[in-house]
Formats: sequence, C-alpha cells, structure tokens
Amino acid sequence: MGNEICKDHFEPDDYIRFQQKLDQEMGFVRQLFADNKFDNETRKLGYELELCLVDKSGVPSSCNNKNILQKTYNPLFTVELATFNLEINGNAFSISKAVFSEIQQDLTSLYQQVEKTASSFNCEPVLFGVLPSLQLDHLDHNVYMSDMYRYRLLDQRLMEMRQRPVQLEIKGEDHLYIEKSDVMLEALGTSLQVHYQFPVEEAVDSYHAALWSSMAAVAVSANSPLVLQKKCWQESRIAIFKQAVDTRNPQEVHDLIIPRVHLSKGYINSWLELFEDNDYYSPILPEVIDSNVEELHHFNLHNGTIWRWVRPILGLGVNGSYHLRLELRVIPSGPTLVDTMANMVFHVGLTEGLKLHAEDLTNMPFAGLEQDFYQVARLGLKANVSWCNGKMDNIQNLLLKYIIPLAYQGLEKLQIDSPESWLNIIEQRVKTGQTGAQWISQHWNKYQDEKALVRSYLHHAKQNIPVHSWPNP
Repeated sequence: MGNEICKDHFEPDDYIRFQQKLDQEMGFVRQLFADNKFDNETRKLGYELELCLVDKSGVPSSCNNKNILQKTYNPLFTVELATFNLEINGNAFSISKAVFSEIQQDLTSLYQQVEKTASSFNCEPVLFGVLPSLQLDHLDHNVYMSDMYRYRLLDQRLMEMRQRPVQLEIKGEDHLYIEKSDVMLEALGTSLQVHYQFPVEEAVDSYHAALWSSMAAVAVSANSPLVLQKKCWQESRIAIFKQAVDTRNPQEVHDLIIPRVHLSKGYINSWLELFEDNDYYSPILPEVIDSNVEELHHFNLHNGTIWRWVRPILGLGVNGSYHLRLELRVIPSGPTLVDTMANMVFHVGLTEGLKLHAEDLTNMPFAGLEQDFYQVARLGLKANVSWCNGKMDNIQNLLLKYIIPLAYQGLEKLQIDSPESWLNIIEQRVKTGQTGAQWISQHWNKYQDEKALVRSYLHHAKQNIPVHSWPNP
C-alpha cells in the first residue's frame, strides 16, 4: 500500500477502463498458468517492517514521517497511513545458509538509520503491534493521515463502498467499540511482512503450509493486547484490520460476502484459483497507465488491495521471468529486532517443515483451521486448537511437542546455519509464556499508565534483548 498513485480522484470512466485492463491482464495470467511459464528454481526472502515514531514522553510523535524520509533520502523507506508510522522495505536475498544473518544485518543497518534520523527530530522508532499510547485524537484523518493520493482515495472509496461508518468492535477482557467515518482505524496496527519466493512446483503446498504456520506464528509473536487503553485480544491487529478496511455494504454483509481481509477461502488446487477470486472484489485504486499487458500493473495494483493474511503475489523479475511468492502478513512488529528475526525464521522454517508432510495439510476441514486462527489471535498461547497432524491440545504444548521441532526440520531442509540461535528464542518465549503481549498486559495491569508502558518497553527494546528475558514490570 505504500506506492503512490497519480491522483486522488477518479471518474466512472476510469473504473471501466481499469476493469478492461484488468480483464486483459487476467487473460494473460491464465495463459501463464496454462503454459506453466514460471521460475522453478529461485528461492528468495524479503521483508517489510512497519514502525511507530514516538516522542520522549512515549506518545505518537508530531514529527511527520515525510521529514524522516526526506532527511534519510533512502528509497527503502516509505510512509504509512499515519504520519507517526513508516515502513522499512528491506532488500531481497537469495536463500543460502547465511540468509537470515544477511537479513539481520540489512534490517539492523536500516533501522539504525531511522533511529539516527529520528533523533534529530527528537523522536525515536519503536516496534509494537498496536502502540498502547495511541488515543482517538491520533486517528483524526485531517491531522494525522499521511499526505498521499492513495490514502485519500482509500479513505474516500472505503466510505462510498460501505455506505455506513466503519465499526470496530473487539470483545476481550474489555469491550472496545468505535465508529469512525474514515479509514484511520487501520493506522492502529503495525506489522512485519515476509516475502517468500519458491519454485512454482511447490506453490500449492507452500500456500497450505503458510496457512497453518500463520496460526502458530500469531501464537508466538502476539504483541497487540492493548488498543486505545482497552484490554482486547493478544493479537488485536487481526481483528482491527479485518474491520478497519471492510468495504462491504450492509447487503453484502447480510449475504455473507467474504471481506477483503481474510485468511483464505479454503484449500486450493492451483494459485490461479486465488487470482481468479480477485474478480470477486471491486477495484479501489483504478489508476490506468499505458503499460503492456505483460507488466501486470493493473493486476498487481488490484491484488494489493485484497488483504489476505497469506497473500499470493505474481511477480516479474528483472530478467523478464515470472515467479510466485507469498507475502506472510500475520506477524506484528516487535518487540525488538532480535525478536523480529526470530519470528521471521520461525515462520519460514515452519512453512518449509510443514511441506515435508504435505499430505497432512488438507486433512483437517479448513473451517476448523480458520476458527482456530482467530482463537489464537484472541487467546495467544492459552488457546486450545487442532493441529494439522490431528493432535488437539493447548497451542503452547503443541508448539513444544510438534511445531517448533518441525520448524527445525524446515530450516535443516534449507540448510540454514545455526537455526537454534533464533528458534531458541521462540522456544523460551513459549516455555516462559512471555510474549510481547503478555509483558504489555502485565505492565498495564500493574500501572494503568500507557505512556510509562511505552517508555519502559522502549528502554528494554533498545537493548535488543529478547522479550522472554525482560524483567517483570
């Protein structure tokens, strides 16, 4: 969503022309699948990391994210919806034994660049799934929306399509209910997105494996329990995002039309099914450009406005070859860079490990997987779920008995050097029960002070010590 478009207003004819371009490119995509013209060798990893900018008191900074971008002048940084957020778009790396060490160096270097620049504006970056010190005032789109055409159009189109205010309701320990007539509720959540490219022959198994690994990744990485000073889900982003950009009108809700934010519609036989499903949703950003069908500009622009938690992407490489990759979107930001790396390694390793037992991936009804995914988002490590091997247990026990060992197997398959340095962080987090969400909840229960919470959290995070080792608040 970070790429700019050419204007913030479109006429009805623009939507007609966009749909025509989209139909032409979709025809080309169907032919790609018919001819199987995809890269069947390359494995790559990339990432995007969203972060919050806070001032010394621990509240969202008044320093506009554009000031950071203009001073760093780094094309790998981009603004997010709110002026107090920005995104690091990391470099992509070929998968090798040292790929995660390379990503760690890349991420550290880029994050330090943001830190250095932010300090000159008396603010600093911090990694939360939901920033606890956010207030409703910070979601005023007239004050805090980033100055980009695409965000203004998204704001306008969301309300046109919904025909009613956005309603956010989360029932956790507390009951949160908000109505807003704009898109800014989306700015509550910040996340890590992992891009994973693999040979096309593994595409279907990779997709199914990623659905299962997403549930486990939410359990171990939960970091969003406090939303506008209400105790909600352990990973409240899952509930926030589904509702914040829900474009369905009342009739579509009544008809049980699947929202734009979802885990999946079910298991598949081909990725073409996923791309065919895109026609289910009306275009939001109908930017028409004079491009060749082969560039898939309109196809990818539309695909980027369907926010599956496991998003399929059809990419065009610099050598002119097409590839398939997944954007794994469930992991929240933070708490630290080392936790971020551990979460990424676990998610990728588990996806690979699950592919070693591909026959198990579609045995369980998808409806059960989807239900358990949301259950884990609510309860974190305390959730009781059914795993794809047929075992039913608390997710904490399943992680220790089956899931983390499976992640080791996947990383061994990829021949990753020293995976224990990262997976040990995950294992200790599970054993102690101290995720970022748990630490935040403990601090809030004890002090009921969101600013002090952010300052204390930032103090520990700057030391880059894994969250399971943080002292009790």
